[in-house]
Amino acid sequence: MRVAEPKDSREAKRSFWERHEHKFYRYGHIYANIYGQVIIDYLPQKPLRRPLKLLLIGYSHVFSLLLIVALPCYFGYNYAALMDTQDRRMQLLLYVSFANTLIKYVTVIVTYVANTFHFSGINARCTLQRARLEQQFAGYQLDNWPRRRFEVFMYLKFWLINFMMLIQVCSILAVAAPPADSAAAQLSRRLRVHYAIYAFVLWNYTENMADYFYYITASVLKYLQMLHLQLQQLLPLLQQLQRQRRGIALLRSCCLSERVELLRQHCEQILALYGQSFRLHQTQLLGLMLATLINNLTNLFTIFSLLATQTLADVSYPVLLSAAYALGFYLDTYVVTLINEHIKQELSNLAQTLREFCNQTAQHLPSLERELEQFSLLLLKQRLPMLCGLLHLDRRLIYVITVTAFSYFITLVQFDLYLRNTPSHPPAVQP
Repeated sequence: MRVAEPKDSREAKRSFWERHEHKFYRYGHIYANIYGQVIIDYLPQKPLRRPLKLLLIGYSHVFSLLLIVALPCYFGYNYAALMDTQDRRMQLLLYVSFANTLIKYVTVIVTYVANTFHFSGINARCTLQRARLEQQFAGYQLDNWPRRRFEVFMYLKFWLINFMMLIQVCSILAVAAPPADSAAAQLSRRLRVHYAIYAFVLWNYTENMADYFYYITASVLKYLQMLHLQLQQLLPLLQQLQRQRRGIALLRSCCLSERVELLRQHCEQILALYGQSFRLHQTQLLGLMLATLINNLTNLFTIFSLLATQTLADVSYPVLLSAAYALGFYLDTYVVTLINEHIKQELSNLAQTLREFCNQTAQHLPSLERELEQFSLLLLKQRLPMLCGLLHLDRRLIYVITVTAFSYFITLVQFDLYLRNTPSHPPAVQP
């Protein structure tokens, strides 16, 4: 008689993520609601009460319209005071920062419109579909490394987001720190502090949806890896089938084909989840890529301006802050593309395993051959989605963004050198 394993020992075998997973998701859901992203629910457990749901939806619309309409009017009205400075290099830096915030602003508009029109689609095709797949793979008993890799990706994203939030808060404090001499300088400093807070909120608004997409794609990668291991487990059964007599082989091939059919259906659901999530978020992701480009450009030029105008001892803190933010923002975008790169590789590995199945099928087993053919056709027809039909979301895109940002940075440096060598007021012409 088998003795039941004590509850404490089973609990000890669970990882830290498995023990506190619901707390992480609850934290993410509450944080998304603060920024008006009520649509984001990582792990739905029970439906919200209708009055509370209507209240959250109304708050999300009011908060979004405040970011999109009211605050831009405020900064547009005070644009002259916001950009007021006697230093040409500082003015050029302000223009670059304004372009960076403008990209975030457009991404917020796109995100708000997409969330409004795709509310039911994101809930039904992404959140609930992911929950159904999680239930289907709940009894997975093979190698546990797909779950552990998923946890690593979640930890990485969690710490990156909190690190970047901390860096941006420090940047806001750095903007507010310098004392002002005149009333105009005080007004400009106050407006720049408000503008930095506004840019921080815009980043959080778009980043919440990017985090949700990252969560869905990381789940897709985990399910594909689990499915691949389950398919590999069937290979020894097929090899045993080839050594049996014709009648027994036909009988057992029916059972094997049913298992392959079940895996194929799971694969269809996984690919459908990935495709739907990509189509619903592709415009926001395109905005994220543009924001990464402008952000890298802004950070590079900020570091250059700080090093060019002051001594290294005076600018060590701002330079370190800008470098840390540039690195964090770049890594944040890189891990999103890295997940898609792993999905592409996992689909290729899955197709290779199916080819091994086809090569080892010596006997004529109609049901098994039919299922393997349908499975192979499913993977053959699968094409990795593109951002608005323009770009593939992979590591090559990050390389292109980096090279482009560095090229634009050189152009800005040339503008800066030209402005430094050109007098602000040309000399008067002698009669």
